[in-house]
Amino acid sequence: MSVYDTRYPAISDLRELAKKRLPCFVFEYVDAAVDEEIGKHRNREALHEVELTPRYLRDVSRVDLAVDLFGKSYSMPFGVPPVGLGNLIWPGAESVLARACQQAAIPYIQSLFSTTLLEDIPQLAPDVCWFQLYVPRDERVMEDLISRVRKAGFHVLVVTIDVPVGAKRNRELKNGLKLPFQITPAVLWHCLIHPRWTMQTIKAGMPGLVNIMPYADKAVNDGLASFFTQFIMPGVTRERLGRIRELWDGPLVIKGIQHPQDALDVREIGVDGLIVSNHGGRQIDAAPASISSLRRLPKSLADDLTIMIDSGIRSGLDVLRAKALGAVCAFSGRSFFYGMGALGAAGAQQVIGIFEDEIRRSLQQLGCSRFSELDDRWLSCNDLQSIKPSD
Repeated sequence: MSVYDTRYPAISDLRELAKKRLPCFVFEYVDAAVDEEIGKHRNREALHEVELTPRYLRDVSRVDLAVDLFGKSYSMPFGVPPVGLGNLIWPGAESVLARACQQAAIPYIQSLFSTTLLEDIPQLAPDVCWFQLYVPRDERVMEDLISRVRKAGFHVLVVTIDVPVGAKRNRELKNGLKLPFQITPAVLWHCLIHPRWTMQTIKAGMPGLVNIMPYADKAVNDGLASFFTQFIMPGVTRERLGRIRELWDGPLVIKGIQHPQDALDVREIGVDGLIVSNHGGRQIDAAPASISSLRRLPKSLADDLTIMIDSGIRSGLDVLRAKALGAVCAFSGRSFFYGMGALGAAGAQQVIGIFEDEIRRSLQQLGCSRFSELDDRWLSCNDLQSIKPSD
């Protein structure tokens, strides 16, 4: 069982500490969402509404948290999702998290927009590394990237489809976050009053989008959203996903599914899994909460696809709420990067420890000794009635 610092027993504690320890423009990159940020808060509110009914008169002295994903066994049903510019949040964060996931035997998904070479991550997390692809406009670039991912040794390819255009994130725009990093008076001031982050960043060197810069025909001088819009395919089509399926012979996961018909359509393409996600409320403020989208998926999809979730997950109990509604694994980007911002390298183990403890205790409280056995039998009557039974 993981051990963690009980001075910060919840992800919310790590968030508050990260807010104090990180420069404003860095914290808000992690914390901000799109427009008025209603969707970000909706994710949490909808999770809180999922009721689970405990079952007692059962022996829960031993609890099994393991989950099987695409033919591999993982020790726990949660992991690190793709987060771009991870080393901006804390120097070396991406490598630290990869090593921690390898040690804990949980999935680590590297983002295409990470600041660590994709070829390096499988050396650090050989058993648990997945790779996330934003689909480039240029099909030749896409083909080269997939070839690199295969040669590097990643086990699962995760294709994100919910970014047809860069989002308007107001806090990000106000901060003027750009790459290459630009020192403005405001940025300089926030760096000076946060010397721990500043000294570590100077020592490590400013991060860059090392995996896509070989394909970029201009610097990121117009802001992050503008650059992403120029690089990414403006709406991933079924035809392009079909081409990716031809190029990648391993497990293929689609991230960003919200509508039931989209889930049915990608099943026909021959993908292996879905991550139900609204991008943490970072793309469109009117999107439904991820847990609400999960509810609306046809139950029969689970016969053919591995269903997972992210967006709004902040506790082990949230992981179990999602499992009762059909998701066999959950990911939480903000949790892990709040941890890194709060505690530096120690934050990775802190977040893993919190989630493991909360999942274990919550399973025992629910009267379920195996995570794999938790299903809709634990939902309250109101929650059970809300699930769509079939296609």
